[in-house]
Amino acid sequence: MNQIKYILPLVILLILGGFSYTKSSDENKQEASVSKVNTKQNSDLFQRRWSYVSETSAVIYWQLDDISKEANSLVEYGKTESLGSRTPATKKPRWAHFHRLAGLESGVTYYYRMVVINPSDGKRTESELLQLTPQRIKGAVYIPGDMQGNPPYLLDKDDTHYVLTKDITTGGSAFILQGSRATLDLDGHTVTFGDDTAEQVYGVRIISRDSCKVTNGKIVQGARSYDYSAAIASLDRTFERPAATEVCGISTDVHLKDALPMNFTHIEQLEVHHNDIYSRVTELECRHYPGNALLRVYTYGGDIHVHDNLLTEGCHWGVVVKALSRTVHNVEVDHNDIRHHQQYVNGYAIAPGPGAKVHHNRITSTGRGVHLTGEGTEFYNNYIDTQGHQVLSDYPARTRPFRHRLIELHGVKLEGRLSRNCKIYNNFVRITQRQPVDSDGKGDPADKMENGVYIRSNATSIEEGKLVDTKQNWEKGRWRFYYVKYDPNKPPAKITGNDSNTLYGNFEAKDASEYTIYMKWSYVAPTPLNIACYDPNGMNEIYNNTFTGITTYDKTRHGDYGDSGEWATAIMFIKMMNGPAEKGKYSAYVHNNRFYSNDLFLNTSYPEVNMTVRVEGNTFTLLKKPLVTQRENRIRKVGPEFEKQVRNGNNVFNE
Repeated sequence: MNQIKYILPLVILLILGGFSYTKSSDENKQEASVSKVNTKQNSDLFQRRWSYVSETSAVIYWQLDDISKEANSLVEYGKTESLGSRTPATKKPRWAHFHRLAGLESGVTYYYRMVVINPSDGKRTESELLQLTPQRIKGAVYIPGDMQGNPPYLLDKDDTHYVLTKDITTGGSAFILQGSRATLDLDGHTVTFGDDTAEQVYGVRIISRDSCKVTNGKIVQGARSYDYSAAIASLDRTFERPAATEVCGISTDVHLKDALPMNFTHIEQLEVHHNDIYSRVTELECRHYPGNALLRVYTYGGDIHVHDNLLTEGCHWGVVVKALSRTVHNVEVDHNDIRHHQQYVNGYAIAPGPGAKVHHNRITSTGRGVHLTGEGTEFYNNYIDTQGHQVLSDYPARTRPFRHRLIELHGVKLEGRLSRNCKIYNNFVRITQRQPVDSDGKGDPADKMENGVYIRSNATSIEEGKLVDTKQNWEKGRWRFYYVKYDPNKPPAKITGNDSNTLYGNFEAKDASEYTIYMKWSYVAPTPLNIACYDPNGMNEIYNNTFTGITTYDKTRHGDYGDSGEWATAIMFIKMMNGPAEKGKYSAYVHNNRFYSNDLFLNTSYPEVNMTVRVEGNTFTLLKKPLVTQRENRIRKVGPEFEKQVRNGNNVFNE
């Protein structure tokens, strides 16, 4: 197979829908020129500002002025206008920025400014000088000073502001928030929960009958706790469904099997905003149900607002909002910066449920974009720029070992008979099928999204055909078909199987040494618009969007399910075979969009399209860079009748 190295030219990016582009880089070039030409102009870069000030700490959050931009950042601060202190600079460019100032003095005014660092040239842009003043909170209850005993602390007083005064570590759960109209203010401190227990535990478990708030701190999962533990959770009806729950200014770090940063069930009136939600979880019980997510919300009533959050990594879903009744209402997911890592099948950045408004989100994941499966969802003004690699599947559910699957990647997917009356408009969606990446086991496991590195450890012994590490407790078969780099002078060993602490494969005997378990990433075919809405009269409308699918392979191949091949398309149809709509209706109306591809414009896997899908008034443009594939026809397998309708649909084809 003839492959080329692919670098997306800036000129192509500027064509696509009018979006600007900032080159990404992991380098943090702090010492560089400072943009001070125009304070007002600089200030315009720092949008959607938010801060929360506790007694001795503060959270500062902002987003860049253009959703297509990303940059590194820091905050400089001090007691005088000379500043003198700063937060650690971020290492990976993002659109949204979250920083915490700690160790402040109550009653003292601090000056601060936000700083953006261009990742391509290190140039700094500073905001104007701002001020904040931490203050003692009248009537606050201090933890642990005013509490008796050890965690978990029961916070059961109504109308009370609880303030944490130091970092805490506990073997089990840390806090149970029961008081009505109570606030738990972590005041910039770190809570480590689940450090040594066989039980399912939580950093904060919310069981309040009335409104409550959790804010300003970091919640970290410790060394040992049971599956489905969570940093913040509201789980059952023991004390009725929590209402008017607010979570803001929280950063998370969870890492054990099935752990969740935030898990809300039987919830209503929930606002999750201005958080830095992070997960290192790589193991789950089942990708079908319940799966795993960075933020999971199950609601009966509604009034759910998820906005202005950073969501990073994880292994399956990003934001999941599941409606548990037909009365769910007022669900909004907006202005989130999502970079999740889909390591298991069917993991989308956003699954919003029916009737939701999903807008102004930036998704730069290695994984699927948005899954629209309910009625009346509006998806608009979002920016999606993604890629996807092979994923794990347990099919049938909970079977082992997991199987490796290469499945085409979806940007926006309409799926199922319940996806009706949805509107998709004013979005930018681009997916690129990259060339394979083999890191040779080099790099930080925190960067597995790029380098595929999962584990770096020291072997107990390395013998012919096996490597033993007695510190591990792996699930049997978990690492089948991954690779092990165990000697810098030898090729990696491919793992044929494993038990709790032994890897089997083509190892050569040698002295025990450091080893790395990693995956060679292979990237899958792009389908930026994926239509699988099975109601012939669904009345879904897709308009004024930019959809782009790019492959970096000049020779195409179409494989079966689980081995999708090397190709790209702008529109993909799946099982659109339920017949025509009633007079005056349609399943989907695709109009006035801009479609770009260097391979196919329309494609289907099976069967031919026989439903009423109106594809009219769109512009289809064949990209010539980085390459153009060889095809006799840019419309594939949709059926002659449907292709004729598209050709006669007042669409423009620029080939």
